[in-house]
Amino acid sequence: MKTFFKILSIAVLVSLSSCQEEKSEDAKAFEAQMKETIKIHDEVMPKLSTINSMISRLESEKDKVAEAETNTEEIALYDEAIADLEKSHELMMSWMKNFSYSFSRTEINQGLATTDKDSVKAKLENLNTQYKSAEEMRDFINASIENAQALLAQD
Repeated sequence: MKTFFKILSIAVLVSLSSCQEEKSEDAKAFEAQMKETIKIHDEVMPKLSTINSMISRLESEKDKVAEAETNTEEIALYDEAIADLEKSHELMMSWMKNFSYSFSRTEINQGLATTDKDSVKAKLENLNTQYKSAEEMRDFINASIENAQALLAQD
């Protein structure tokens, strides 16, 4: 009888371990894409303080140019650079808001809890969209900062 229970116990353990589902390819892709998306966020987030300080510097320089009553084209360049930096800041805030509505902290930090193929696929598609949006945001922020730096370097 003891042997029967040992065999039964082993069979149950083997059965339980074989029932654990391995992560699907889409779930693995989700986790990899999430890491890349967060990497973009982490790269860009510290630039918000740079953006804020550049806006202040540009506004100060613009005021000096306006006081000197030089041509309005130069003032327009400052206005454009300031507007792009402000838009950069708004893009980051908007992206973070949309991202946090799309994914829970658990999904961001630990991956997907669901194994339902349709749910995983839908989450992966949404994440791919968020990733593309993060790339566009990063590129706009970087271009805005570069433009502002070039303008400030002319002074």
